[in-house]
Amino acid sequence: MIFTILAFLAGLVGGWVLAIAAYIIQTSMFGVFDRDGGLAMGYAFTIGPFLGLILGTVFAVVTARRMRREAREKAGR
Repeated sequence: MIFTILAFLAGLVGGWVLAIAAYIIQTSMFGVFDRDGGLAMGYAFTIGPFLGLILGTVFAVVTARRMRREAREKAGR
């Protein structure tokens, strides 16, 4: 249970970091000019948390399934 929660939190933080990295890459490498900071706010407060929730949920489900499979294999021995 605790590993599932930790996996969700890791996915949550990882999703937000990926969104901010995408913003940095978009503005620095591709030359997108963000004069008023609206794009940065969109990434930080909308896209980042949404991507974090999706990635956190995926990480938690994968972790829970792996732990359940390992517990079944241990019980079957």
